[in-house]
Amino acid sequence: MIKKIIETRQALITISALIMLSATSLVSANDNVESVTIIGSKEDAKNLAGSGTVINNEDLEKAMDTDIAKILSAVPGMYMRTEEGYGLRPNISIRGTAIERSGKVAIMEDGVLVAPSPYTSSAAYYFPTTGRIHSVEVLKGPSAVSQGPQTIGGAINLISTPIPELNSGKFVQELGENGMSRTHAYYGGTSGKLGALIEVHDHSSDGFDSIANVGGNTGFDKSDLMIKARYESGNHSLTFKMVDLDETSNQSYVGLSQASFNANPRMRYGATAYDEMMNDGEQSSLTYVGDFDNFDVVFTSWSNDYHRDWFKVSDFNNDSEHGERDDINELISDANNGSANAQAILDGELAVEIEYKHNNRYYTNEGYQFVISTDVGIHAIKLGYRDMEDSESRVQAYEYADQAADGSLSALYGYVGLGGSNNRLRQSAATSYYLEDTMDFGRLNLTVGYRSEDYDQRHRRWDEGAGPNLTAVRNTIVRDTFAENDHATSSFAATYDLNDNVMLVAGFHQGMTPMFGVEPEEADNTEIGLRFSEGTTNIEAFYFSSGYSNLAAECTLVSGASCDATESAVFSGGEADVSGLEFSGSWIIEGVGVTYPIALSYTSTDATFNNSSESDYFGLVAAGDDLPYIPSSSMSLVAGFISDSGLSGNLRLIDIGSSCSIAACGKFNKIDAHTILDANLKKSLNDSMDVYVIIENILDDENIISRAPSEGARSQKPRTMKVGFSYKF
Repeated sequence: MIKKIIETRQALITISALIMLSATSLVSANDNVESVTIIGSKEDAKNLAGSGTVINNEDLEKAMDTDIAKILSAVPGMYMRTEEGYGLRPNISIRGTAIERSGKVAIMEDGVLVAPSPYTSSAAYYFPTTGRIHSVEVLKGPSAVSQGPQTIGGAINLISTPIPELNSGKFVQELGENGMSRTHAYYGGTSGKLGALIEVHDHSSDGFDSIANVGGNTGFDKSDLMIKARYESGNHSLTFKMVDLDETSNQSYVGLSQASFNANPRMRYGATAYDEMMNDGEQSSLTYVGDFDNFDVVFTSWSNDYHRDWFKVSDFNNDSEHGERDDINELISDANNGSANAQAILDGELAVEIEYKHNNRYYTNEGYQFVISTDVGIHAIKLGYRDMEDSESRVQAYEYADQAADGSLSALYGYVGLGGSNNRLRQSAATSYYLEDTMDFGRLNLTVGYRSEDYDQRHRRWDEGAGPNLTAVRNTIVRDTFAENDHATSSFAATYDLNDNVMLVAGFHQGMTPMFGVEPEEADNTEIGLRFSEGTTNIEAFYFSSGYSNLAAECTLVSGASCDATESAVFSGGEADVSGLEFSGSWIIEGVGVTYPIALSYTSTDATFNNSSESDYFGLVAAGDDLPYIPSSSMSLVAGFISDSGLSGNLRLIDIGSSCSIAACGKFNKIDAHTILDANLKKSLNDSMDVYVIIENILDDENIISRAPSEGARSQKPRTMKVGFSYKF
C-alpha cells in the first residue's frame, strides 16, 4: 500500500501543479482570496447541513479570553476538563467523545490538522496558542465527515490572524496577579500583489500553586512567532505561513490525595518541584487558492515538527523501605484508602528515593491536501483529498532524587541518557478523500457525503533500557508490527426552510476515530433540530445521539493506566450510547444609549456503557454506568452591555454538572459540580486605544474540577485579576 500511496501522491502533485499553472483568469487584485475557513461566517453557519458554530473575532475580543475551554463553553455539546488552570493543555470532548488530551476531536489551524501526529498519536499534548487566534469554527453532525480522521464528535478549526489589506497592526499588553504577563502584537499589510504579516505572542506566569516544603515556581513561559507572506494575482493567491513555538512550564502531572486537597487545594507536593514541561515546534505551510470559471481550488502543503519532554515524578520508594513501591497513581490511591505511609511519603515526612521520568517525544506531521468546489445545476459539489505521513518517536530516560524526612530534596542524579522504558517508534501513512454533494430544491436542501480513510501503521518497540536514537534502529526489538486499515463512512443531511425565520435540520453520519494498531472506534450518529433567526435574535435547538459499537481508549499516563512493551496500548469499552439536547440562543436588547447582548448555551447529556468490562482506563464497568468525565449538564450564560460612551462589559457564568473519573464511581473518583463566574470591563479611550480589567473566578471557588492526570484532585484557578490595554494602528 505504501508504494500505492507514493504513486498516488506523485500523480496528484503533478495534477495540482498543472491546475495552478493553468490559472489565467484575472480579476481585481483587491479581492482577498486567502481562504482557510471551513464554515465561513456566522451567516454561513445558519445554513450549514448540520450543527456548527462560528466564534468570530468580535466575539473573541468581547470575551477577552486566552483559555480555549472558556471560549468553547459558549458552544453547546462541548465538554472540557482543565489541568493547569490556564488552558495550555485542554481536554475537549464533543458530544461525549473521550476527553483525554482532545484526542477524539479533529483539531485544525487554518484547515490543516495540527495534532503533532493525527493518526499515530492525536492525544499528544499540543494545542495552538489561543491568545493569537483570530476566530474559531466548530463542526458537529454530518458536516464533520469532511474534516476527519476523527469524525464521531466533530472538528475544531482555529483561524490565524489574516494578512490585512491595509498596513495596520495591534499591540496588547496585560499584567496580572501571580506575575502574569501577556504581550501580543502583529503588523502587516498589502502592497500591490504582495502581502505580509508578522505576529508575536508571549504569555507567562509564576503560577498560583505553592510547592510544599521546598517552594518554587509553578507557572509557565510560552511564546509564539508567526510569519505570513502572500502573493496574489487576480483570482489566485499563494500564501506561506510559518509558526515557531516554545514553552517551558513548571507544571506537574500530580494532583492531590483527598486529605491533602481538603487541607490546601492549591498546594503541590514537594516531590514535584523538579516537574517541568518543555516543548518546541516549527510549523510551515504553503497554500494556493484559485477561483476558476467553473470551480474553486484550495491546495495546501505542510510540514510540522514538534518536540516535548515532560519531566515528572514517576515512582516513589523504589527500595520499599516503607513497605510500598508505588507509581504516583497507586500512591495517591493508597493514601485515599487510608495508608498512613503513602500519605506521609506524599507529604515529605518519610525519607524515600523518587524516580523522575523524561516523557520525551519527537513528532512529525507532513503532507498535502486539496479541496475542489464546483456548482453544477442544483448541485454544489466538494471533493477533498489528503495525503500525509506522521510519526511519534518516544525516547525516555530516568533521573532520581532523595527526599529527606523533612521534605527537602537532593540534587538530581543517575541520568542514563537514552536508556528508559517503553521506547518506541510509531509511524502512519494515510490517504483520505471525501465527496460531498448539496442539492438545492428551493426550501429543501439535501446533502450526501462519503469519506474514505486508508492508513498503514508500523509500531517498533525496544526492550527496557535499550533506547533508540532517531536515526537508527537497535537490534533489541521486542515488538515490530504492521497494520493496514481501510475505513469508509457516509453521511446524509437535510435542511428545510419552514419560513423566512425557521429552518429544520436533520442528519445521520457514520463516525470513526483511528486507533493505533487496532480497529478504529466507530459510532452511528444522528441529529435533529431547528434554527430560528429574526433580527438580533438567534436560537438553535438540537437533539443528538451516538451509538458506539466499539468504544476505545489509548493507554496513557493521563488516564491513570500503565502498559508495558508486551501489552496492547488500547482499551475497549464495548458498546455505549450517548444522547443529549443542545440549546443556544443570543439576543440583543436595545436601550437608550446602551445595548445589552445576552448569550446562553445549555447541554443535557446521557452517556452510558451498554455492557460490563474491566480495564485500567475505564475501571470496573457495569452496564448502565456513566462514561467518565461527561457531566449530565453544562451551561454558559454571558450578559453584557455596550454603551455609546465607550464603556462595555460582560459577566459570564459557567455551570458544569458533576461527573466521575472512572465508570465505577467511588468516593475518590467524583468530580464536583462547579460554577465559574468571570467578569470584564472595558473603556474605549478613542478609536485606537482600549483599557480593561478582567476578574476570573470572582467567587474564588475551590471545587474539585478534575482527578487527572495521575488520579489526583485538582482545583480551579483562584480568583485572579488582570489589567490590560490594546492599541490598534
